[in-house]
Amino acid sequence: MKKSGSTLISAVFCVWFGALSAAPPKVEVVLETPEGILLDVEYVSETDKASVVDVRAAILPPALCEGKDLPKYLPARSFNKPEKLSTGGCRFLGKPFVARSVTLAPTDIKKRHTTTLLTLSASGEKKQIPFFDESGKRALGFDFSAEPLVEKGELPLLGVRAFAKDATMETMQTVDLSGKREVIYPSTNIFHKWSKLDPRIALFYTPVIPTGEIGILQFGALGFTLENSVEIPQMKFMPLKKYHLRLRGGIDVSYHAISQDLYQNDKAVSTGKIMLLPVMAQLTLLWDLRPGSWKMTISPFLKLADGVVFSTVETQVKPEYQSLLATGAESNRKGSYIGNGFYATVGFEVRPDKWPVAFALDGGYFIHSQDISGQYFIFHAGVAWHYGITPTQPRMLPIQYLGAKSVVLKLKGTVKNPDATAIHGAQLKLRAKGSDAVVKESASDAKGAYSMEIEPGLDYILEAHKDGYANATVEIPLISNAAKTRDQDFILAPLTYSLEGVNFKPDSDQLVTGKAPEKALTELVQFLKKNPEIRIEIGGHTAARGDDDPATVRLSERRAETVRKYLASKGIEETRLTSKGYGGSKPIADGKTDAGAKKNRRVEVRILTE
Repeated sequence: MKKSGSTLISAVFCVWFGALSAAPPKVEVVLETPEGILLDVEYVSETDKASVVDVRAAILPPALCEGKDLPKYLPARSFNKPEKLSTGGCRFLGKPFVARSVTLAPTDIKKRHTTTLLTLSASGEKKQIPFFDESGKRALGFDFSAEPLVEKGELPLLGVRAFAKDATMETMQTVDLSGKREVIYPSTNIFHKWSKLDPRIALFYTPVIPTGEIGILQFGALGFTLENSVEIPQMKFMPLKKYHLRLRGGIDVSYHAISQDLYQNDKAVSTGKIMLLPVMAQLTLLWDLRPGSWKMTISPFLKLADGVVFSTVETQVKPEYQSLLATGAESNRKGSYIGNGFYATVGFEVRPDKWPVAFALDGGYFIHSQDISGQYFIFHAGVAWHYGITPTQPRMLPIQYLGAKSVVLKLKGTVKNPDATAIHGAQLKLRAKGSDAVVKESASDAKGAYSMEIEPGLDYILEAHKDGYANATVEIPLISNAAKTRDQDFILAPLTYSLEGVNFKPDSDQLVTGKAPEKALTELVQFLKKNPEIRIEIGGHTAARGDDDPATVRLSERRAETVRKYLASKGIEETRLTSKGYGGSKPIADGKTDAGAKKNRRVEVRILTE
């Protein structure tokens, strides 16, 4: 009997403990009842017929503060020592709860503020409270311990606290229970959106050279532009997909003064003075490149512009030819014109990372109506100041499940080569999805291991990087706070490496079988499947004992193609694979020795970054 009793107790304990551990995290919400009562509660359970909640705090209207005529769902014994409010009502603040397991029927709930939480972080303060509203330069959240919020001309707001949207607040965001976020502060108004588009103003020296005989190019070839740019979404089918394309639009205004000889019967009989004032709308397509470890962006571009050209033209017959004029003929003329202009140029700009300026140079062809020539070569050389202030990147805060202690999750793993050897010194950066701000950083040790502690409640992006290797990223959804640890390993492949053990029969493109080549090829297949965005080139290399002949090159091509077909047969998309035969043009050892020839007779994998 004792044994069966202890067994029963153990079974009950196990069921209770299992139910407790399986229960979803409790989330703080605010309920409003038909009697005008505000309840700050944590849900225990909910069905169509009833909701069971734990009451953390309550605010009651004056008529109920004496404890008489309380609704049946409120246990009178828990609501007998109210704290009076200046508005005439009263409140109860639990430590941590006023009452446990209060059952509410659907008719007892008039309104439920369950849609969002307000997440705040400033000056070391970090809290989440049920969101109430936002207006102007502040956000409002439920805080039953706050004094009634008195608004001019409005009734006091009970249980609500105001938070200023200013520089003292690092970030404010609403978070619904599915994890969807909306940033309230920093601001994302029109000005900040404009700033994020990278506005700039530029000053250029912009000479134009007439296509005919040029006299004197006078001072005054100056111009400025006011521009803004927008990034073009990456298109996977484009060969430039690894780089960023941008469109930049703006207004270009310049001033040009030119002297030009005018010819009659092959003689320069007159001098023409031209003043041009083009006002052009321009559109520039830029291709942003970041070469290697250079701390700058180099952007080749194509620029098209169209607009209005204001011009004055003055001609004067040279003194030595004035005697040839007919009686009464004018020796000089002057006129003003307005015409259409168009130019197309190509060039490049350089923008250092540490300065908000860019240096640009371009040249092309300029045509317009209503002047002597109307056709010019045009150039731009100058500097642009990127004056826009990029809005503060909102720090994405984890969702803290209120009423339950926050769980800190340990993220750990290893960083290895495709052959399973450890990579030391790889940098790992954790970002919240949708944000560029780095939340955590770590580095792999001599064994390739890394670890970092993070708070759940966000979707994260984890990136592993090391110079000379292709980057690897993985998305880590951590909306739930149930887990305590998570393993995430990375395989980083060098940008170029040999497939150790992969070899061919002499003068043949037939693979030599064995454990070593099978292992190398299997590891490459696994790497490509885990990194579907990576494209590779398989390069075939021969022994390089002397000058290549066409037959040697063709053999290396067939060998590279054999490896490409093998990878494709294992499920790797053919669009990600290219092959090329290099013959003996790229030896890595002395091809005149047997050992060197063996090293040169290899298959290399090169990760394509273009």
